Amino acid sequence: MLNISKTYLNWNFERILRHVLYWMSWLVFYVVLNEGVFENGNYSSWVIFEACVLPIKLSFTYITIYYLFPKYIEQNDYYRFVIYVAVLGILGGFLFRAVDYYIISRYLITIEAFLEKIENDSFWSFHIAYKTLDLLFVVSLVLPIKLIQLQARQRKKSQELLTQKLETELQFLKHQLQPHFLFNTLNNLYGMVITQDPKAGDIVIKLSAMMNYMLYDSNVKFINLEKELDNLNNYIALEKLRYGDELEVFYEVSANSEGIKIAPLILISFVENAFKHGISKDLEKSWIKICVKVVNETIFFSVENTLHEKEVLSQEKRVSSGIGLANVKKRLELLYGSGHSLQIETCESFKISLTIMDKLKDPYV
Repeated sequence: MLNISKTYLNWNFERILRHVLYWMSWLVFYVVLNEGVFENGNYSSWVIFEACVLPIKLSFTYITIYYLFPKYIEQNDYYRFVIYVAVLGILGGFLFRAVDYYIISRYLITIEAFLEKIENDSFWSFHIAYKTLDLLFVVSLVLPIKLIQLQARQRKKSQELLTQKLETELQFLKHQLQPHFLFNTLNNLYGMVITQDPKAGDIVIKLSAMMNYMLYDSNVKFINLEKELDNLNNYIALEKLRYGDELEVFYEVSANSEGIKIAPLILISFVENAFKHGISKDLEKSWIKICVKVVNETIFFSVENTLHEKEVLSQEKRVSSGIGLANVKKRLELLYGSGHSLQIETCESFKISLTIMDKLKDPYV
């Protein structure tokens, strides 16, 4: 199937063949048309005629599409393009008429009806306008193809720029998230070291595993869900060591994560947010519920935590405030688009529910 939007970087066999077929089609078209008009029964005469004027048509067409088109149309200068094509067409029309009138019709072919008509006409006749229109007609079928190819190149270029922009933005957001999390964790660790808490050593081990994941394993667009859950386990264990009996954590995983992929550092941001806002010193005990399920290759993830009276009015703003959640929300939009849903519920507790349907589909590649 002929793909007219296809462009070439060099003159290979396929490209040359397309051009040869294009001009052969024109030659056959004009030979049949002229024979039908003059009815002299001599197709060979018109083949000679078209072969003689073909260099003029070729020159006009290629100057238009390979010089004027990229110089003006690709720069959105349509006004100059039209003017230059019109001027070039008129000059080509004069040359076409001169070759026809003084050379071809008098010395190369003998068509009585045509010769008789030529002898009764002067050089300066409507034939110049006809030849100009003839040239414009030939190039008029090439220009739409060039416009289609230009649009295809522009779409491809825009897509490449968009992909590059999104890749850069995603890397920036991910690297912005890592220092944010590490800053909070190191502050907590510092407090435990100052108070000589014996749990500080366990925290260092968990933190080391998490840093290895964030610095090395997570430098990909998608990662195995199993690794993301391992990192989440380390974080939850780290926070449980920190809060002890003050916090009750319900963590449920019902997932066959084999072959399932997810964007790294997505889940931990919501869990970190729950630990940050769901614990109150004013209450005897706070709680957090975390649930991860995989059903038919769709990830269902939810985080629910205690809702304290003084935070009721500010809970709705949590997802849009702070570096961590603001970034993860944007990453979800960029990576999954309509392939995910994020819901926030505030009643007697604060709950975030995330569903990721298209885990393996990256819309920007």
